[in-house]
Amino acid sequence: MKKQSRKARATRAPRPSLAARMRTLEDIEAIKKLKAAYCNYCDGGWDRPTHDYDRIAALFTEDAVTEGTAGRTEGRENIRRLYRSYQATPFAFHRVTNPIIEVADRHATGNWHVLVALTRPGGEAVWVAGIYDEEYTRTRDGWRITKLKFTPAFITPYSQGWGKERAMPVRPPTNRAIPGTR
Repeated sequence: MKKQSRKARATRAPRPSLAARMRTLEDIEAIKKLKAAYCNYCDGGWDRPTHDYDRIAALFTEDAVTEGTAGRTEGRENIRRLYRSYQATPFAFHRVTNPIIEVADRHATGNWHVLVALTRPGGEAVWVAGIYDEEYTRTRDGWRITKLKFTPAFITPYSQGWGKERAMPVRPPTNRAIPGTR
């Protein structure tokens, strides 16, 4: 192996301190736990109702934004109302994988794959899969979600699977009179 010259070693970017690297790893782990809590509070139907809207809302900042199949929702209280409307969903089971989390001081971004087994209010079982793109802020209470965007890859009946039908009509919540939802 060839030795680097003193000049080459001196021009390398300084390596973050061990404390800084540990802080980044701790932040990434805290964001993973935040996402796990989000999924846990959305899930239910076997031992509890789905969508514990108070606990879900507490994971967001006051000025948070969500974007997804129900449109755009702004503000924690409107997000609480949106997730309250989702309690009509009798069964939900989220599986998130492939986290890509980037931390920059008090802000971070995350990208996740998700697969959800879901039963719609009328009893229809569906598969939902897609990508969560998220932004986070470190607050006095820990990391919170400032933006959650869900982009579906497919929403398809369980009986059909994604091989036969990749996208079925998106059905927004039955209560479209939720303030802050477009």
